[in-house]
Amino acid sequence: MLIFEPVPGAEPRVDEILVSARRRAEESGWRCWGYHDEIHPGEIVLFVEGPAAPPGGESAAVFGDEIQQLQALARRFEPVRSLVDYPLGEGEDG
Repeated sequence: MLIFEPVPGAEPRVDEILVSARRRAEESGWRCWGYHDEIHPGEIVLFVEGPAAPPGGESAAVFGDEIQQLQALARRFEPVRSLVDYPLGEGEDG
């Protein structure tokens, strides 16, 4: 997951990149979606989830240069750890 805030005026290009990222991820068996944050409307949150092991067992990048393009169009860009990396309740290791 990552959170980013596009520079003003970059939103149409960001939307194009997000569509490309989603298409590329789905072709590789991953699920990818983004949404505008309800609390901070300028932020976009991008999620990716998919198979633990890619088809054929070979590891491959989910995206091409879409993430770098989004980063170049962002005034704020933060990769975020997955919730599975954190303990979610008492006595849980993660």
